[in-house]
This record gives sequence, C-alpha cells and structure tokens, in this order.
Amino acid sequence: MKKQQSISFIFIGLIVFSAIYFIIFRNQKTMVETDVSEIGSNGAFQPTVQPSKNNVTPSYSEHVDQLKHSVEKNPNNVSHRKALGQLLMDGHQPKEAIKYFEEALALTPKDDSLLFDMTMCYFTERQYDKALITTEKILSFSPKRPQALYNKGVILSAMGKAEEAEKTWKKLIAVMPSSDEAKMAKNYLSKISMK
Repeated sequence: MKKQQSISFIFIGLIVFSAIYFIIFRNQKTMVETDVSEIGSNGAFQPTVQPSKNNVTPSYSEHVDQLKHSVEKNPNNVSHRKALGQLLMDGHQPKEAIKYFEEALALTPKDDSLLFDMTMCYFTERQYDKALITTEKILSFSPKRPQALYNKGVILSAMGKAEEAEKTWKKLIAVMPSSDEAKMAKNYLSKISMK
C-alpha cells in the first residue's frame, strides 16, 4: 500500500512539474520568436491568477481589443493572430486562445511555435487527445525534437499511459541524450524504477 502511495505521489509530482515545464518552455519560445512590441515589453500580460475585473489591468484589455480589431481588419496577418492567442493564453483564457491559434495555423500549418502553443492550451484544458495529436504533428516535421518528445511523454502520463510515456522518454534519451529534456526524463525514470 505504501509503495502504491509513493508511486502515486511521484506520478502527481511528475505531472505538476511537467505542466510547469510546459509553461516555462512556451514562455521562453515566445520571448525568442515573438515581436515584443506586439505583446508588450514589460511582462504585464502574464497574470498568475485567473483574470477578473479586479486584477486585469486596463492596458491588458486594451491590448486584447487592439489585437482583435487588427485581426478583423487584416484576416491574413498571422503574427497578430499569434500574438492575440499568446496574450489570451498568458491571460488564462486558453479556450479563446485556441481559436486564434487554429486560425493562424490554417495560414501557416508548419509553424511549430504555434503548434507548441496549441499543445499548451489543449493540455491546460485537459484535452489530452488534441494535445497529443498536435505534438505528433510537430514530431512529423521534426522527429527528434526534444521538447516535443518530452511533451509527448508528459501528455501520455496525464492520460494514464505510463508505459507509453516511459517508452517516449527512453526514445528521447536515446536520440538526444545531452538535452535538458533528456536529463529530466532520466531523472523521472530513475525515481520511478527505484520505487
């Protein structure tokens, strides 16, 4: 019984840490690939709690409205759809963000940063099947992408498919052994095997 509880705690810890990793990776990717002037340079658009009238700054709402207006005026502007989706995702509105990411992906279907953002939104919404499909799409373009392999393991774990997650992480370790993601996968696998 104690062994099962220990494994359960490790599994829960794995899911929580993995979700945090998802968020950190997505934010790093955004900083590198997104035009800061479209998002805002002061980082004010990353609230830590659910948005409400009490904690959303007027500038956040104004920025969302401006981007929505821009998207309506320029329906083929991928960067504004992407920026709006990211702003909504950072504002804890993944359902609404998904709409803009899907529209942007219709215009640029191989944009892996959009696919990573979609994965995050689906994962946040516990739509694990869609998160897995989106991650598989990234892997179809880039089969050895460490972030995608790691995320696939996280998603499979969240779906209760521990054996498949383990296989995915072992594949990650085999193809990209020195990556940060492989190191985290090794750490998790070693903890699980010790119990």
